[in-house]
Amino acid sequence: PCFYFVELPIVASSIVSLYFLELTDLFKPANVGFQCYDRTLSMPYVETNEELIPLLMLLSLAFAAPAASIMVAEGMLYCLQSRLWGRAGGPAGAEGSINAGGCNFNSFLRRTVRFVGVHVFGLCATALVTDVIQLATGYHTPFFLTVCKPNYTLLGTSCEVNPYITQDICSGHDTHAILSARKTFPSQHATLSAFAAVYVSMY
Repeated sequence: PCFYFVELPIVASSIVSLYFLELTDLFKPANVGFQCYDRTLSMPYVETNEELIPLLMLLSLAFAAPAASIMVAEGMLYCLQSRLWGRAGGPAGAEGSINAGGCNFNSFLRRTVRFVGVHVFGLCATALVTDVIQLATGYHTPFFLTVCKPNYTLLGTSCEVNPYITQDICSGHDTHAILSARKTFPSQHATLSAFAAVYVSMY
C-alpha cells in the first residue's frame, strides 16, 4: 500500500515536473543582465546533437551503468547466498522470498528493483533540483550572445553610455536555444554524473 499511495505518486509527479521543465517553455529562467559585445558570451553555438556527450546519452549512461552494476552485484550476492543456504541445508538466517499478489519474489528480484528504483528516483530528483536552480539563477552560457543576437538599437542609448544591459533585446529566432543559453549553472551533466557516481559508491 505504501508503494501505491506514497512512493508511486511522488515518482510520477517528479517525472511530470521534469517533463515540463526540460521539454517545454512553460517556465522561464530569470532575466540576468550582460555586457555589450561580451566576448566571453559570444562563443560558437553547438547544437544539442553535436555535443561531445548529449544529454540523452548522459541520461542513458547515468541510468544504465549503475543499474547494470547493481544487477551484477545482486546476482553475485544471490548466487553466493544460495550456495551457503544449500550447504547449511535450508534458508535459516537468510533473506527469503516474499509473496505479493499471488506472486513469489526472491531476494534478487526484490533487492534489484528496490535499489534501481531508488536510483531512478534520485536521478529524477537531481535533474528536477538542477532545473529549478538553473531557472532561478539564469546564468548565461558562453554562446548566449551568439543565439540571442541582441538588437542594440532597441536600447535607446549607446553601449558606451550604458554597457550593462538588463532588457530583453534578443532578435534570434531560435527561442529554445535562447532559453537553453540562460540555463547553465549548475551543469546538468555534472550533477547527474556526480549523483550516479556517488550512488554507486554508497551502494
